[in-house]
Amino acid sequence: MDANQEPTVNRRPSLLYGALSLVLPGLGQAIAGQFRRGSGIFLTFIVLAGLSIWTVAQRARFPDLTLSAQIFWIVFLECAALLLFLICIRYLLNRFLIKDVSGQVFTQWGLIIFYAVAIFLIADSLLSNAGTSEELQQVYESTTVFSAAIFAVFWFWQIGDAARIGARQEIPSMGPAIASACLLIFVLGWNITQIDLPKAIEEYRDTQVILRQLIWPWEAAFEFEVVSVEATARVQAPCPEGEIGPPENEPIAGESWIIVTPTCGELSVLSLSGEFTPGTELTITGGNFTPGSEVEIFWKNPIGNPFRPRGVGETIIPIDENGEFVTNLNIPQALIPDTAVGAQIHTVVIREESTVVFTWRLSREMKLALVGMLETIMLGLMATFFGIIFAVPLSFLAARNLMSNIVSTISAITGGLLLAVAGLILAGLITGQISSLLGGLSENPILIALIGLVLVLGLGYLGWRLGSWGLATLGERAPAILSRILTAFLFALIGAAFGYALGLFFSRGIRAIILPDEVAALTEDRYAIFGAGVLGVISFIYAYRINFDGEIRIGMIIYAIVRTIMNIVRAIEPLIWALVGIIWVGPGPFAGTIALTLHTIAALGKLYSESIESIDPGPLEAIQATGGNRLQTIIYAVIPQVLPPFISFTIYRWDINVRLSTVIGLVGGGGIGFILIQWIRQFEYEAAGLAVWLIAITVSVLDYVSSEIRERFV
Repeated sequence: MDANQEPTVNRRPSLLYGALSLVLPGLGQAIAGQFRRGSGIFLTFIVLAGLSIWTVAQRARFPDLTLSAQIFWIVFLECAALLLFLICIRYLLNRFLIKDVSGQVFTQWGLIIFYAVAIFLIADSLLSNAGTSEELQQVYESTTVFSAAIFAVFWFWQIGDAARIGARQEIPSMGPAIASACLLIFVLGWNITQIDLPKAIEEYRDTQVILRQLIWPWEAAFEFEVVSVEATARVQAPCPEGEIGPPENEPIAGESWIIVTPTCGELSVLSLSGEFTPGTELTITGGNFTPGSEVEIFWKNPIGNPFRPRGVGETIIPIDENGEFVTNLNIPQALIPDTAVGAQIHTVVIREESTVVFTWRLSREMKLALVGMLETIMLGLMATFFGIIFAVPLSFLAARNLMSNIVSTISAITGGLLLAVAGLILAGLITGQISSLLGGLSENPILIALIGLVLVLGLGYLGWRLGSWGLATLGERAPAILSRILTAFLFALIGAAFGYALGLFFSRGIRAIILPDEVAALTEDRYAIFGAGVLGVISFIYAYRINFDGEIRIGMIIYAIVRTIMNIVRAIEPLIWALVGIIWVGPGPFAGTIALTLHTIAALGKLYSESIESIDPGPLEAIQATGGNRLQTIIYAVIPQVLPPFISFTIYRWDINVRLSTVIGLVGGGGIGFILIQWIRQFEYEAAGLAVWLIAITVSVLDYVSSEIRERFV
């Protein structure tokens, strides 16, 4: 130890710094030289206090934050007084009775346990002193007590922490503060999320029916034929004079039969006064039914509408051991219109209880689920395929180690941007002409899209190269001052275009927040022109000052732009992109494919670029040292190193896309998720269980397949 260094182990805590933190949390630490620690404690104190007060106030329909703050701070002071009393008791015990270290550690844990038990026991007393019963009904009482008690512990800890730091002792651990903050957040989170364990336990039985259907839904996966045995006989009613009715049935060997006598009679009549006159009594005899079973009697009127007769006899008849029965039934009431002509023939139907036969045919629900699952797999596959196409080139633009050494002159950038824009405009015009010749985009969408993509990339790149070479050549041959002014002027035009767009954005976006859209639109041109003028002047001055051949790190600019765009796209959930896709192209799997593709491009682009950034720079330096250009460097030094992680990330992303496609289907993005949400809304839980099982099986199979592929090729 240095002779001038003061010992730090036997200093007593500084009451001054502790008193400063008593007045303002974190102040003692900040004055003692630990400013970041003190500011962190202060911000934590403010955030936890505000969150606690807001949470305990949410019980009332219209929360009163002032009242909740009053009750919270009163309970806090009561808990602090109790904790201070226990700390003093522990201090006296350690000072006069307990001298060994193990005993003092025991008193520390005893203090914590006794404090927690005391809070539980006197919680009602603490609340009664903090407000009236009417006031307490507007706050969460238990949350108030427990959060205030934990907050008191944090408050005393930071006082002791400041006292030790002020005495130049060893910096205390932040463990107690972190534990207190986590425990307090847990208490508040328990209340905010409205966790109710008794309710979850008591009402668990309500879910058993649904869970049974979801866990074992296979009965709904197949079709069952309902086989019912029916025998019929015809009866004429009313029975005009001279009519004898239809002929009686005869027993049929090997088939169920019934005989009705007589076969002609009168209908039952219910008068307007309520008097009921039964119809002709029929004797119904049947045979060849299943012994010991039951049959039901139905009646069909002359137009074929079946109904169960009521009040005219028994309609559920037991079958004896010989498979036969005999019963009586009056002809029921039936309305015969005056316009009816001819004999009115009714039908007596005897139906034996139906039996269910398994057919080994897939049900309609199972077929829908299989089609939806196939659609989900293909949706994830297509999104991954398109994502790879765009993510691979973007990942090279988002790799810092590849883009950091790319520089260009301001003249090359200016000329390249101007002619690249001209090339893009020309590509759009040519694509439009070709589209009209081919019958429009609706007739040949793929061919026109490919032609447009080739023209955009080709003419855009050609314009960039020609513009960069042309302005650079002009600058070399023209006088220096003229080249400098021309480059600055053209660069100012580019800056003015961006400034005009920023001015419109400010007027339509930011000003429209505080002003009506109509008012903001009246002056949007002024802001656009102002933005164009300001940014144009700044661009002119910047380009003129760095000179004609001044270098700009264009690679890092592209890197920052690409990374920012990918971070924004990746931060937006696929569910939100699915809603955008539905508005764009309508509900269906195409909308889901668009949503997953956008998110996949950003996610894979980030993973790919980080893989590129972590490669060994040795092969790159070796190829560059031998005179290899940038393309050769990428092909022979970068791709061989990043290919294994690229394959791994791609397979992993396909697995993720299949899972996400089930979620975006819930909002209309296609796939099995769309069918699943429909079944849930219609309370068809067995069919929903089929979808859940198929999702689980598919994900498990994909996980196994992806692990095998990674093991063999990565």
